Amino acid sequence: MDNKHWQVEKQPAWLVAAIKKTISELPGGYAEAAEWLGVTEDALFNRLRAGGDQIFPMGWAMVLQQASGKKFIADAVSRQSNSVNVPLVEIEDVDNADINQRLMESIEWIGKHSSYVRKATADGIIDQAERAQIEENSYQVMAKWQEHLTLLYRIFCAPEKSDARECAAPGAVAFRKHVEN
Repeated sequence: MDNKHWQVEKQPAWLVAAIKKTISELPGGYAEAAEWLGVTEDALFNRLRAGGDQIFPMGWAMVLQQASGKKFIADAVSRQSNSVNVPLVEIEDVDNADINQRLMESIEWIGKHSSYVRKATADGIIDQAERAQIEENSYQVMAKWQEHLTLLYRIFCAPEKSDARECAAPGAVAFRKHVEN
């Protein structure tokens, strides 16, 4: 395996892009990111440059994600895993308006999807830029829809009851014998 290929595997461009986007969401940008992590701005740049010999630690990325309040890194990892990141919120902070808001946002993203698809297919070919736009929008449709459903069920459905014995190791389940007197 050549060195260039190994470096791409070590720190993929999609992850670097998500980290940079997260840093840009901080009001102080790179200076604030460096302060959060207790390192210099040069340390950040060195770990995010293309072809560099250093990588950006995942722990640092998670600290910056938390500080920014945005989920660009989690979303990027989910996309690469063929998954959708659905943020969970504290139930105490949710009301019916929040649930309906997620539904409305999903419908808005579906409307955008329809427009993007119509525009992209007008010439009979979906180019790379059009595909990227459709994929980004589709991800948002799925994420908002799942947020809506998750909140809906967490608020309005009774918790599922399960038999703890189902989780026990084989042979560890106590046997209850009914004895008649």
